[in-house]
Amino acid sequence: MRPMALPAWREVALPHEDIRRGRFDESTFAADLADVLAGRGPLEYRDPLTFFRKTYPTKGMVRLLGAVVRRLSGEKGGEPVVQIQTPFGGGKTHGLVALYHLFRSGEEARGTELYARVLEEAGVERIPEAKVAVFVGTAADPLKGRTPWGELALQLGHYGLLEEHDKARQAPGKERLYELFRAAGGPVLILMDEVAEYVARTVDPKALQKEGGSLEGGRAYQTQVLAFFQELTEAVKVAPQVALVMTIPSSAPYGEEGERALLQLQRIAGRLEAIYEPVKGWEIYDVIRTRLFEGIRDEGAVRKVAERYFELYRRLGTEVPDEARDPAYRERMRRAYPFHPELIDALYERWGTLSTFQRTRGVLRLLAEIVADLYGREHSAPLIHSAHVNLANPSIRRELVKHIGNEFDSVIAADIADPEGQAKAQRLDREMGSEYVRFQVASGLATAIFLYSFSGGERKGASPAQLRLAVLRPEVPPPLVGDALGRLRELLWYLHEASGLYYFSSQPNLNRIVVERENAVDPEQIRQALRERLERIAGRELRVYLEPHSPQDVPDTKELKLAILSEPSGSLAEELLEKAGTTFRTYKNTLFLLSPDPNSLGDLHRAARRYLALRSIREDRTLYGQLSAENRHRLDELLREADGALTQKLFMAYRRLTKPGRQGPETYDMGIPTVGEASTLAKRVYEYLKAREFLLERIAPRHLLSALAQGETGKPLQEVYEAFLRYPHLPVLKGWEVLEEAVRKGVAEGTFGLRVGERYYFQEPVLGIAWEEAFLVRKEALPPERESVVDGEKKGEASSEGVAPKPDSSEEEVPPDSSGGEARPERVQEYTVKVRLPWNRLSDFLRGVLMPLQREGAEMELQIELRARSQEGIPRATLDKIRETLDQLQAKVEEA
Repeated sequence: MRPMALPAWREVALPHEDIRRGRFDESTFAADLADVLAGRGPLEYRDPLTFFRKTYPTKGMVRLLGAVVRRLSGEKGGEPVVQIQTPFGGGKTHGLVALYHLFRSGEEARGTELYARVLEEAGVERIPEAKVAVFVGTAADPLKGRTPWGELALQLGHYGLLEEHDKARQAPGKERLYELFRAAGGPVLILMDEVAEYVARTVDPKALQKEGGSLEGGRAYQTQVLAFFQELTEAVKVAPQVALVMTIPSSAPYGEEGERALLQLQRIAGRLEAIYEPVKGWEIYDVIRTRLFEGIRDEGAVRKVAERYFELYRRLGTEVPDEARDPAYRERMRRAYPFHPELIDALYERWGTLSTFQRTRGVLRLLAEIVADLYGREHSAPLIHSAHVNLANPSIRRELVKHIGNEFDSVIAADIADPEGQAKAQRLDREMGSEYVRFQVASGLATAIFLYSFSGGERKGASPAQLRLAVLRPEVPPPLVGDALGRLRELLWYLHEASGLYYFSSQPNLNRIVVERENAVDPEQIRQALRERLERIAGRELRVYLEPHSPQDVPDTKELKLAILSEPSGSLAEELLEKAGTTFRTYKNTLFLLSPDPNSLGDLHRAARRYLALRSIREDRTLYGQLSAENRHRLDELLREADGALTQKLFMAYRRLTKPGRQGPETYDMGIPTVGEASTLAKRVYEYLKAREFLLERIAPRHLLSALAQGETGKPLQEVYEAFLRYPHLPVLKGWEVLEEAVRKGVAEGTFGLRVGERYYFQEPVLGIAWEEAFLVRKEALPPERESVVDGEKKGEASSEGVAPKPDSSEEEVPPDSSGGEARPERVQEYTVKVRLPWNRLSDFLRGVLMPLQREGAEMELQIELRARSQEGIPRATLDKIRETLDQLQAKVEEA
């Protein structure tokens, strides 16, 4: 019994209304402390109550706010200097906004879960009143704006204390800052965001570039800013009920200057700070669900989905990562719902490490775009995987490409997803059939590889096991993934593989290089390559003449010959069979023509083009040396495959055999050969001729009489042999030895006689004769004393009167067409036979009676009389099926 289908994620998790409508403001996922301070920006950040309602109370967030509340309340356990740190976009600034609203408008947030948990964490009954000073490095002007210490003094209401220092852009000492905190008259909270970016921008580039300008001059203000932060941390440490919370990114902004600023700030703050992570571990799943969805309609459905996925991974065993088969992963899927954890991991662990990713739009914005796109397209999967990200959507693609370079726009369009559905992976889905199209296996797999291809570190690419998590769901057949991965590797231009990991790069892979080389292959190169390969596989079983252009290229000899044509047989074939040079061909029956099937030429030329392209890359030492070790290994592998494929395609194409026939050339399709069937073309032709009895390695003695014309009593043995070489209605003999063997047997059995000189042989062994002088004699034409000899009697010598008359050599030769004595007609117009035979000998009847008549071109009509008896009785149902079959065969039933 098949398990019930799982519900689509959109039936269980309802996105917020603005996401459902596709009208959400992307800025709602990018917290900006400067905008909050100025009273602008999205309502979700400006309004304290809305902000607290939409903020999931993670353990890290509650611990951070609780620690600051304790510090400003004068309680023990609150650190004076706190650094907020998280690799996930939006978390750091979100924490600062939470602190700002908590101490500026805390009463408005009463009743929210976050507010209640902060009070519980801090162990206090209320939030203390405090003065809040904010400095945002991205909003401040390092050239003309106030200094950080001037801004701090202004917001605390005592600018005069630091006015002189502000205007002189000279950092105040620790004592003056301590005096400022004391003058503020109560708890003070200092929030500083993006300070590393500010410090990096305090360098004066003009001063650094001046001729003779000193580094100190260009960095004079930066030195003062760093000194201020040093003094500030020291002052906050000793000032009661004063807290400094700052954000320092894990990666540096602005290149070398950013690295320098970040390192110096970390040294300053590192001695005193406590580090908090507002979002940690699996809490990110709860944050995402809170920000993007209104809620979960059916927790039971969520558990069911997680269980079915977990069962799938247990069945797959080592084909998926070990962690996916751990029971903890089942809980992880439940927490991440409606996303599959692997998608969040790809964004969190890969894209989240890019220096620009979290400072611009962030993961929440990207996920909002993904959810809006899938919801609008009525996506029906149980979970949202990496494979389901629609890279053809301009908004989603733009969110990703801006972090990795615009050149990846063309990579996506060429290989992965195109709005018109013309990307290679999309075309592969359509070419492979219904299951590929239904589940978008190839394009989904390519999309997942793309998302795993980028990070700020060295970790790039995905293993086949990881990709199964990204693509498979309970209703998708697992073998499709491996099959699609192999096909993508052969088809895509920018997909690479190294050490078992698949990834995309803006550099073309071996496939693209091969395509470019294929386009450069000249048709003449293809023709020459095919000729060289034909020479290699032509064989020696028959005398081969390769690509003759006129009848004079194939001599008129008695040996068996095979002419291999470069084009499908046509007028040239008729000329070759009829003529040898300017004269008519005498030994027509010794020549066979092999030509390609017109429908196979396209595949053959493509195989040759690919082989030549791969060979040219292998022979290009410069290009070959630039390839990676994996690509060099793959090139060698592809070249071996192309070499074998070219030979196979030649065998498949050269299948049309033309031989002389009664009414002109006759062409036969030898069919597609099985692997290993024939090592050469000549051998394949030879075996086909032998199987169809066009070429004989043995011949029954009576058939030699077919070489005699009607009324002809005998013929020189040499002419008998040549008749089989000349006349198309006769089979061709492999060689003279076939004739000798048949003559010996025919004479011994009394089928005919043989005259050599004056000596007749009949019903006796033929030994030690001069075969070139032998004369075949019909039994009826033997001397009387030879005819009367019976088996077992002593054979006498023939008299001179008994010599059969020699044919008059001056008579015009008539092609023989008789198979027996003079009384038998040359051909019959109609043959009718009525036989009774056991049912199990029908195949013998077909092979020995019907097929020979069919080969002669006879039109046949078969009348079958069937009588079946059974003691148990034949079921009526069986008879009904028999009648139905007869109807389908359009058989005329005379009795039933």
